Amino acid sequence: METLFVTGGSSLLGRLVLLRLASRVHILAVVHRRTVEIPDAEVETLQGGLEECVRHPAGLQAAQIVLHMAAVTHTDDASDYLRVNTELTKQLLSVCNPRQHFVYLSTICAHPDGGAYGRSKWLAEEAIRASGLNYTIIRPAEIYGSKAGEGIDALITLARKTHILPDFRCGGSIKYAPISLDEAAQFIAEATVQRRRIEQTYTLCADRSCNAPEMARALRASVRPLLAVPVPIMLLRAAAALRLPVAFKRDQVDRLVLRKEYCNTAARRDYGFQARPFLHYLAEGRLPTSPDA
Repeated sequence: METLFVTGGSSLLGRLVLLRLASRVHILAVVHRRTVEIPDAEVETLQGGLEECVRHPAGLQAAQIVLHMAAVTHTDDASDYLRVNTELTKQLLSVCNPRQHFVYLSTICAHPDGGAYGRSKWLAEEAIRASGLNYTIIRPAEIYGSKAGEGIDALITLARKTHILPDFRCGGSIKYAPISLDEAAQFIAEATVQRRRIEQTYTLCADRSCNAPEMARALRASVRPLLAVPVPIMLLRAAAALRLPVAFKRDQVDRLVLRKEYCNTAARRDYGFQARPFLHYLAEGRLPTSPDA
């Protein structure tokens, strides 16, 4: 059984990934500031976060696989993205041993124009590719069913409560290609264990993107009446800057308007990945929720 070293395992997604890995690898340690408990698995939690891991890398270096999921995803200080997501990832890479396989949870928004968060993840990806390690980079699109009360989940909740679905517009209706929390967790676990192709970047997204009017048509099976209301992206930016209760936080707007490449060909080719169409979930009148981990 291979050995695994994990960062960022206490989020709902991280815990679901670890639940799927617990019987398939020996988890040496999970680096996080909070305790992580996985049923039927002996897991050491290393306190102090990534900084402590870099200062004392013996545990990390003993593993065969490093699964790096820790990241700053929301902050009012853009420099935090670069410090944690980029610089600490570089430091983590510097203390890995050359025989390890490095699995990195990135984002479909990893791009120089993806705002401070997207840039930080893109720079981390570039460092991984230049590290000389065998690697797998995973770029999920929008994830729903996380119970986080933001993004796609927040849009659908708003539609059900107010019978209005914002149609954010930036040169046309913004498109989404969401996947569920369970689908993301399952793929991350499979790619971590099986590693069918090295030095590969995988995008996880639905086969077909959709916009707010299409989402509204699907939702009308359970929410009536329902209007898709055009909202210029500049209005969303202003509302987010004023900290009004909108679906996307201020630092998410750049990620929202980024022109994304929704293509899961590599994930389907190597792992048979195929997300269930998001519009089908909406037409059923419910969002899938993940079981409590």
